[in-house]
Amino acid sequence: MNITQTLAITWPEFMDALTYQITGMLVVFCCLGLLCVILSISGAIAVRMEEKKKAQAEAARAAMAAAAPAPVAAAPVLGPEPTPAQVAAIAAGIYDAAASSITPEVIAAIAAAVKVTVGSEAKILDIKPVDTSYGQSGRTSIMNSHTINRG
Repeated sequence: MNITQTLAITWPEFMDALTYQITGMLVVFCCLGLLCVILSISGAIAVRMEEKKKAQAEAARAAMAAAAPAPVAAAPVLGPEPTPAQVAAIAAGIYDAAASSITPEVIAAIAAAVKVTVGSEAKILDIKPVDTSYGQSGRTSIMNSHTINRG
């Protein structure tokens, strides 16, 4: 038996292999087509169900709007603007004009924020500006430690 005889394929064997491959491809394509149809149908059903829910929600909103009286916009109740004396009174005890660079308005804003956040039981004892000299001296020392070789 020589090499040409072992590699040679007969016509019936070729047709059997071709039929097997074509049949396999047809099965795969049919399954993919069936999956495509199933997904298209389920997508259309989901869209219709979503549209139905939206229509029901719109109908419920319309029914509630028709049954409820029209809302009357209430004017916001605002107190009078605080005078500078009132702002100073709010900040009394925590503001020393000679020693602080913080304005009374900032003190009043901080006091209001503390009251809203913590509650009326909170008491501010002291508000001081932050001393930045320590941090500045550290940054200066780091910058001075970087040497640049010139020349």
